[in-house]
Amino acid sequence: ASLESIPPNQHYTNRFCEYLYELCEGSTIQEVSRKHRIPYTTLERIYYFIASKKAKERQTAIEASSQEEMVLSLDEIAVKKGHQYETVLMDAKAGSVMGMHADRQCDSALHLLSQNVLSKERVQTVILDMWEPYHKAVRALFPSASIVIDKYHVIQKVTQALDQARKEFPPLKKARYLLLKGCEKLRKDQRLRLDDILEEYPVLSIAYYLKELFRDFYRTDGYNEAKERLEEWIQLAKQSPFASFQEAANTLERWKEPILSYFLCPYTNARIEGTNHKIKNIKRRAYGYRNRERFRLRVFLECTGNTTGSQAA
Repeated sequence: ASLESIPPNQHYTNRFCEYLYELCEGSTIQEVSRKHRIPYTTLERIYYFIASKKAKERQTAIEASSQEEMVLSLDEIAVKKGHQYETVLMDAKAGSVMGMHADRQCDSALHLLSQNVLSKERVQTVILDMWEPYHKAVRALFPSASIVIDKYHVIQKVTQALDQARKEFPPLKKARYLLLKGCEKLRKDQRLRLDDILEEYPVLSIAYYLKELFRDFYRTDGYNEAKERLEEWIQLAKQSPFASFQEAANTLERWKEPILSYFLCPYTNARIEGTNHKIKNIKRRAYGYRNRERFRLRVFLECTGNTTGSQAA
């Protein structure tokens, strides 16, 4: 006798296989295998068979979605020591990963951005950092899309310039936190200590105030005012006595237009940075993946949120 819930040549019901699949999400195959006393290879086969089906269903749902205007985030994540990266594409509005691809070159970005669901009409905005290969890929496929450089990467560039300037003063080795932290986030005693440092090292105070002035730039309300303030900051940084700020000024001048696009399309890569943390946890949980395709499949299923009608782990 045969049962509809048990496929031919299989010893487990479909429902039990689904149950095992759900246990593996948020855990590891090895842990579930040990707990339920199921051979590892059997559970591995069950998990990836169901996972492949669910990934196809989810991809079909994404392509059939009625969302008209799309905002994409493109970023890289380090998956192994030795500068081994994966490029991650994310729907910034839905908060879901749309795909991953090896390395962070232009071809990887082109591969991800060539999905059927992505058209020139739908993709209106793309959020990037200042990595040229990504910009090249976006300009090739979506020439009319607005490119926004993530503001946190831009601020990071300026704070790194301040940190380089600090290193020119060896006695300030332990003052890194006070100088890089936002002034409004310091306690009263920390502010007093900071004031003493800036008074003792007046040249360094130039670098510190350039950093704070740039943070104020992102609090500007309108595009025109922001443009004036950015151009003013670039000139001040070029005139500073620190090579690190002169270099930062040249970099910001080169990327001025996509930096200013933030004031027309105020999106950031905050969601994809949070997702990158989740991706790293998936990798750590399994102590790494030998099979990179299975790693990408895991990420796709666990980081697509509830946007396709299927519940993600």
